[in-house]
Amino acid sequence: MAGASGVYGGQRTIAGIVLLFKPPLETASNVEKLAAQVDAVYLVDNSAGSEQTRLMLQRLPATVSVVLLEQDGNRGVAAGFNAGMRAAFADGHEEVIIFDHDSSITDGFVTAMRAARTAAGETAGVMGPALRSAATGRIYRRESGSGSVSSDVLISSGSSFTRALVERIGLHDEPLFIDYVDHDICLRARAHGFENFKVYDAILDHRFGDSDPVSLLGRRVYLSNYSLTRIFFASRNRVIITRRYGFGRWFWEDFWFTAKAWTKVLLLERQRIAKLREARRGVIAGLAYPARERKW
Repeated sequence: MAGASGVYGGQRTIAGIVLLFKPPLETASNVEKLAAQVDAVYLVDNSAGSEQTRLMLQRLPATVSVVLLEQDGNRGVAAGFNAGMRAAFADGHEEVIIFDHDSSITDGFVTAMRAARTAAGETAGVMGPALRSAATGRIYRRESGSGSVSSDVLISSGSSFTRALVERIGLHDEPLFIDYVDHDICLRARAHGFENFKVYDAILDHRFGDSDPVSLLGRRVYLSNYSLTRIFFASRNRVIITRRYGFGRWFWEDFWFTAKAWTKVLLLERQRIAKLREARRGVIAGLAYPARERKW
């Protein structure tokens, strides 16, 4: 284990943080894979000791050591990630990689992330992986490449943060709760003069929502089927982040992604009218929100 300096064998120690919310049983396999590549694993349970969490933990081999951080209910992804990051940094680790429970790392993931951060130097901000669809087994079209490339924003799952970075920019903005939490902290890092990078050599298997396959005009498409609550926060936070950071490259990339997602919602998903109402309610709430408020 690392000492107070967070350095072991000449390298900074890296902790893995997995956010749980009623996790499926296969999360145990993902945690086992992660434990083999990092120096410590912190599990943050946002489901208040649910039966699903208990059953998942029972599947972990006795050789896998984890630190379980039970939260007092679902406090959102921002607060959950922050709880894990605070604990890991307090224990002396110099870098953390955060994950949703529906993501799974591949062989060599942490080695690739470590090498990319070292190569990027002191101005490196948030580092994130290339994404492969857990539903199809294919790397997404815009995620293919080699080496690393500068990126405005990265999704939370698989992203790494150093202690030095967090001391400069702060933790995740907890009132955002879920959705665009990753946009906010990445864009904040850029505003502080850091450069974020996507690491093509680190592959993360990731699932967006249900990833429920259906046929549309002879093509297979995958539905997220997000809840009404998730629709509200996504719509609200999209407005908040736009007010904070303006119409940069990130906005137009997100606009295209959002347009495709809503096309599937309106054509194929359940509760379409209710989701439209929640989206409208979210936009109104986002316009009324004190967008420059900071609670890190």
